[in-house]
Amino acid sequence: MKGKMADIKVIDAALEKILPRFGVSALKKEQRSILDAMIEGKDCMAILPTGFGKSLPFQVYIPLMREMNPGFSAVILVCCPLVALMQDQVKKISAVPGISAAYKGLSEESDRQILSGEIDVIYASPESLISNAVWREDMKKLNVQNIVIDEFHTIATWGEDRMGLKKQAFRKWFSHVGELRSLFPKASVIALSATSTVKIQKRVSKQLSFGPNTVEIVMSPNKANIKYSISKVSSDLEMAMSWLVDGIQHLQSDFPKTLLYCSSINDVSKLYTYLIKELDGTSPLIEMFHSETPIGKKTEIVNCLNDKNNTSKIRLVICTTALGMGIDVSHCNSVILFGIPENIVDLVQEIGRIGRDGESSIALILFNAYHLRRLDKSMKDILRSPTCRRINIMKQFLSESNLSELEQDVKKHTCCDVCHKLCSCGNCEYLSLERLFEQSVISNSDSNEAEDSFGSSDNDFLDGTLDLNSCYV
Repeated sequence: MKGKMADIKVIDAALEKILPRFGVSALKKEQRSILDAMIEGKDCMAILPTGFGKSLPFQVYIPLMREMNPGFSAVILVCCPLVALMQDQVKKISAVPGISAAYKGLSEESDRQILSGEIDVIYASPESLISNAVWREDMKKLNVQNIVIDEFHTIATWGEDRMGLKKQAFRKWFSHVGELRSLFPKASVIALSATSTVKIQKRVSKQLSFGPNTVEIVMSPNKANIKYSISKVSSDLEMAMSWLVDGIQHLQSDFPKTLLYCSSINDVSKLYTYLIKELDGTSPLIEMFHSETPIGKKTEIVNCLNDKNNTSKIRLVICTTALGMGIDVSHCNSVILFGIPENIVDLVQEIGRIGRDGESSIALILFNAYHLRRLDKSMKDILRSPTCRRINIMKQFLSESNLSELEQDVKKHTCCDVCHKLCSCGNCEYLSLERLFEQSVISNSDSNEAEDSFGSSDNDFLDGTLDLNSCYV
């Protein structure tokens, strides 16, 4: 059946039986387009917003094919960037009857099951799939019918020279993902991402050898319910984050669930230590998450963030991008970026972790003089611009026509801090986290005025000992 579109009525009838297992009644139009491409054996590049459900089509695929053809036998290989993401996906798939999933390195037994063809959806990192020669050869024996490149933008942002900054690739094997085509020449490739600039799309398409018949599905990464607010803060940690201490101390368990992204493990550790020291007795409200966090603790934090009933005690998770792509964060409408990411894709990714329920949300983007030193001109321009933050960010993702539509749709007081100041509706309101920060800005206005936004002689971030070579996730 692969390579030839099955009768639409047959597919629809099979989907009606399969989808309830996944807790949905129907696929969205874009999800169905991905699934149809898989059935037809076509390559596909899909860029869909965070929380949209990009993974559902390939998760549905094998049970669907078995429903239509009981003798169907094949596996799906998912090249995935983060262990936390693999864990989250495997957990969800494993709860669905009639389909199995595992990731390379979960256990010796699961690795054996993968290589023996007992696992339907196999997750693995580029390092496992490409650099590990033994694993690579053993995998070639499997009937891999589809290769999914999850979060494909990491091919450019992690696998190359850090988005043109002439820095060593963060994880070089991401730039070799295209080699999977030679390992499984008959497999179609499905590339998925929530955030990809037009330039990255072209670079990844070339690396994955996508041709003119590739199915392309592109939606704007803009999430209108998230307000952007960008501010420069003091390089002194206590001055920069005293408002956060006051807010948690005052609100305790009523503090809005918040993700606080830092650019390195070093930053996460120092900020966590500072907050715990200042908030003696409230440590259950705060956790930290990075690549070196023990697996058990990672699982505990992810489960709390996934809690649909919102009963978790955790109010603030200080993290790196290790807590990110593809992880479902429920009832979270506040994010703080302490330091600007090096590229626009990571910026939108981190912001996109929140607001998945469609409720009004706030993204506070805070930076100091040290953070500016490692940014390229394009990122500094976003900070400097006196015009709408949203338009300046989204112009790298949207066509001119889509950008023009966005400009017409922008709602001033819920768009960004720049638009808020220009709004004359008289009904502007601050969200809880935004209000806490704005109150601190007002109270510290005299000291803030002494610092020039981009020409300050601030000391290095925190205590001046931040390790420039510290791990970024």
